[in-house]
Amino acid sequence: MNEIKLRPGEEFVYNGIRFICLDIIDGNYLAITADCWCEKLFNEEYEDGCNNWEKSTLRRFLNEDVLEEHFDTKHLVKQTSDLVADNGDKAYGICEDYITLLTCDQYRKYRDYVPLFEGCMWTLTPWRCDTSYDHAVRYVSPVGAISYGYADNSYGIAPVCLFNADNLTLH
Repeated sequence: MNEIKLRPGEEFVYNGIRFICLDIIDGNYLAITADCWCEKLFNEEYEDGCNNWEKSTLRRFLNEDVLEEHFDTKHLVKQTSDLVADNGDKAYGICEDYITLLTCDQYRKYRDYVPLFEGCMWTLTPWRCDTSYDHAVRYVSPVGAISYGYADNSYGIAPVCLFNADNLTLH
């Protein structure tokens, strides 16, 4: 097998999907899609806590439909996402996924490598977790500013994966 060496900021193609390497974590490659895939609701169920990534329909779509159609799980490593709200509330905890979205903290960290899209791009960061604001989710605007929208809005998605460097094959 050819040994693949990627650097942050470098683009690669996996199963016909363009990705940008954001970081090398424990020898594996954290990457975001180079293109905004489509616009989707963060959560089709607009009720209390609908800004919780762990319970969102967008998370289910990415980790069921998209995972099955476009990825081989032996090429991915599950990532742990910190669901801390923008105001520091940790009520939602953490969750693990093969495919996720950036948190606001990750966006800030990798901003130099994250493409800006024509439309807004969801993050998985809730604005707040209390019931007065548990419908608001942070997104990145086309100019790179972080703002918030409601979970029943449609914004762009740029999936993020942690590729297993030992099993990664690019085609």
